[in-house]
Amino acid sequence: MNSRRSIVIASVAGLLTAFLAYAWLSGKERALNEAGAPGPVLVAVKHIPSGTRLDVTLVSVRNVPRGFIQPGALRAPDEASGLLALAPIAAGEQVLANKLALSGVTLALAVPPGKRAVTLSVDPAACVAGLLKPGDLVDVFVTVEEGREPRTSVLIQAAPVLAMGRAFSPQPAANERNWFTARQENEGTVTLAASPYEAEQLAHLEFAGRIKLVLRPPGEKEHQPLPVLTGKNIRGAPASVDDEIRKR
Repeated sequence: MNSRRSIVIASVAGLLTAFLAYAWLSGKERALNEAGAPGPVLVAVKHIPSGTRLDVTLVSVRNVPRGFIQPGALRAPDEASGLLALAPIAAGEQVLANKLALSGVTLALAVPPGKRAVTLSVDPAACVAGLLKPGDLVDVFVTVEEGREPRTSVLIQAAPVLAMGRAFSPQPAANERNWFTARQENEGTVTLAASPYEAEQLAHLEFAGRIKLVLRPPGEKEHQPLPVLTGKNIRGAPASVDDEIRKR
């Protein structure tokens, strides 16, 4: 009798163990299947520097195994559009919510590493009629008086515009009237990203000379050798410039 009871108990225990093992393996299989199933996640299509305001051209949706989607990763472009990158985001990296912030953050986040934000007082004629926007690239030309002769040279090439007045968002206003009003309010100062030495030069030349900002096409960062112009002539200019003058 005892032997039969022991056999029954052992059989029940074996069946229970087999059931628990099956349930555990089935759960593991489901978890692996779920982790391997593709899911949408937002990634950077190219390197995004710190301080960049995101738009749909900088991010895209990619399907990756759900087990590789990081906590806090965004899933759609409109979730990131208009937000500011608080830290660099590498190309192909998932865009995380904790690396983004709404507008209204400090200007310091937009300053590239190794650069300084320097603000200049300029009139509309010196800054492309006041039509510059944050994110534009400009060349900085400086004219000083040497005796009675003017001397003009390029001080910085492809300097990023960080702010116009107190606006450091490249996002356009909701309508043209608001944009025009904001542009009038922002005229008078422009903030550039410059090296510490360039910032020192600009601080000095703002009082000792005349500064003019020249707008570059988007993305054009190449530096070109330019002569120093003195007096009332432009001797020493590149041959292409001399040829153009002779045609006139």
